[in-house]
Amino acid sequence: MDSFDVIICGSGPAGLSAGLAAASHGAAAVILDRDHMAGRKLCATGNGRCNFSNTVHPLKFMADFGRHGRFMIDALRAAPREFFLELLQQEGIRPTVENEQYYFPLNGRASDVRDAFLRAAKRAGAETRLSAPVVRILVENGFAAGVETESGTVIRAPHVILACGGTAAPALGGTASGLELAKALGHGVREPVAALAPVHVDDPWTAELAGLTVADAELGVTVGTRHVSMRGSLLFTHTGFSGPAALNLSGTVNRVISGGTPARVFLRVLPDKKEQDLYDYLVSERENVPDHLLKNSLARIMPRSLAALVCERLFGEDFHSKRLTNAGAHELAHLLDRIPFTVSKPASMDEAMAMDGGVLLKEVDPRTMESRLVKGVHFAGEILDLTGPTGGYNIQFALSSGRLAGLAAAGAL
Repeated sequence: MDSFDVIICGSGPAGLSAGLAAASHGAAAVILDRDHMAGRKLCATGNGRCNFSNTVHPLKFMADFGRHGRFMIDALRAAPREFFLELLQQEGIRPTVENEQYYFPLNGRASDVRDAFLRAAKRAGAETRLSAPVVRILVENGFAAGVETESGTVIRAPHVILACGGTAAPALGGTASGLELAKALGHGVREPVAALAPVHVDDPWTAELAGLTVADAELGVTVGTRHVSMRGSLLFTHTGFSGPAALNLSGTVNRVISGGTPARVFLRVLPDKKEQDLYDYLVSERENVPDHLLKNSLARIMPRSLAALVCERLFGEDFHSKRLTNAGAHELAHLLDRIPFTVSKPASMDEAMAMDGGVLLKEVDPRTMESRLVKGVHFAGEILDLTGPTGGYNIQFALSSGRLAGLAAAGAL
């Protein structure tokens, strides 16, 4: 029977970081993964380039995860981005910053980031076993005692770290296995929905704009009496929207749909202009250039193809500014301030880069990432009910929470 100090389930960024941390502090550690390839999803992130962190200040970094973001304060203290930047450089990988915010490996190969952690963990003494699905966490008298694999092999250890990821991207190894292991231990799980995914709208006219990118847009959704919105680049697709604004809102949209009702989504293509500003502009155009086509006037402040489509749908083709009544100007300004859409079909996990949902945070001690229900069981990364926006947030959290869990399991805190 195998025996270790720490068993890590999962070889993604959280698992690799945990294994490295535990082994580096004297613990006999083994990393198990059900897949035949370590860190397969990590190797595919950022279109194979791996945006692994960002330059955002830690306070804003946590705030960008939403109201539970401060759960990660101890993880970020134990393993800030600077720790991983130095680690990668020691492994011969030079990080670079794009758009003054996003960290990538300079050589553009995500697999090199995975390999750097594998090398460092192996050098520290951690063992990695692939094609070894864990089917049960062993518990004795309320304490972790090891795991049982699908082959029936029992591996003993007083600490087990669940860093199994989530259900997103099943083609890259995403499964519910980690969530099922957590449930078997008695943990509550907020059922996952697709996050960091496209938003598919019911309104077919958006397909006419497929390929159009709005550099700065605001996409929002009504949640009860609240409006939740995300701002950033937006891409029109044949089925709706993609780009950062849509990706970052998708988890909230899909959560609304999971409640059984369609989501009411709105788009602001001029997020810095209020409805009154738009009305004033339209009236000014009517008075100053009455013979101009209204779509051409709008094209000076918004994408030409969208301006033409909106004008055509409201007023017909070749509509001149001089024909615009005050009521028509109000109607158009109101529409442009919040263009409405209906979403009744959620994105699938096949399209998602992450899941929204996971192990309930209230059942995990943020100081050690240890379960409040079973001593010696720790959690890290995507398996937890904490999802951030695109742009290096989720990998950084996985790395930091993995390291904190590994340090705690090794008794190094």
